[in-house]
Amino acid sequence: MAKTVLLPIDPQEQNLIDAAMKQAITQAQERQAELHILTVVPGYNNPMVASYFPQNAMEQALDAVDEKLTEYIEKQVPKDILTQLHVKSGNPAKEIIKMAKKLNAEMIVIPSNKHGRIDQALIGSVASKVVERASCSVLVVRNV
Repeated sequence: MAKTVLLPIDPQEQNLIDAAMKQAITQAQERQAELHILTVVPGYNNPMVASYFPQNAMEQALDAVDEKLTEYIEKQVPKDILTQLHVKSGNPAKEIIKMAKKLNAEMIVIPSNKHGRIDQALIGSVASKVVERASCSVLVVRNV
């Protein structure tokens, strides 16, 4: 199986994406690895909430995110790095861990905002959950 670096990103956090992308590209080049970019769109966990949206709303949202990120990746990632984009829906931390296991990722490069202790205690962060649960190395790229 090929070496892989997984970069989970949130398209709404553009300032975080750029710094993490640079680190992920560097890691992929150094390891001669494939770069897998993952974004997770929150799903409709409650059937009652889902009933207020058209049946194909989630599919359309995933397609729109895929299109936007494909353009970004084409501009940012050097052509010599094999890159794959994955767009999923659900719980971000769970989907990142699941994808890392599926790919047998060597490393996860994950962006993270600087949070205070109270923020993390009340909300928790996706990055901290991934660090805690991942079975591979995790490089956290902080936005300070």
